[in-house]
Amino acid sequence: MKNHKNLPRSSNRYVPLSSKDLLSLCIHPEARKAYEIYLEHFPIGHVAQPKGNKVHLDVLYDRLNFYFFDNFAEQLGMMDSTKVHVMKTQPTMNSIELESWRYVWQAFLGLKPVNIKIYNQLKNQMPKDIQRQICGRLLTIEHTCQKMVISRPKFEYQKAKQKCLFFEMPKFEELVQRNVNGD
Repeated sequence: MKNHKNLPRSSNRYVPLSSKDLLSLCIHPEARKAYEIYLEHFPIGHVAQPKGNKVHLDVLYDRLNFYFFDNFAEQLGMMDSTKVHVMKTQPTMNSIELESWRYVWQAFLGLKPVNIKIYNQLKNQMPKDIQRQICGRLLTIEHTCQKMVISRPKFEYQKAKQKCLFFEMPKFEELVQRNVNGD
């Protein structure tokens, strides 16, 4: 991995990632929270969207690992036969966090109908400075309605409709903790 000959020095083209190198593909720590929200709260049909047998990812390469920070749907839709192509980039830590949240925000805007649970997660978990950079201000219902081109009453209707009680699968960590505690 130390001397990866196929990886370009500049970020001007995508190159195939070998199956050996694929083992060192992981989420960047600065993008972890956005990725977690994407995994845990987006509908499964939206989360893993295989788009053929080729995936293109922008990565930060540190001579050990290939860190991806956006394009979560393609990454999650990979199968054994998927060919992964990467382009080495040199983003700043701030831009990695910004791009990961921007990806989740754009994916949220594409959901129909609006998912109130995801809206609340974004509003509460997305850092305030990132909200300002992406939206131009703090995330509000009015701004979300404008971006999704829906009326406030439709948003409120979905909010009331989605408050119905339903079974929610506990998080993996919670299940492990229950098992450890014997609950």
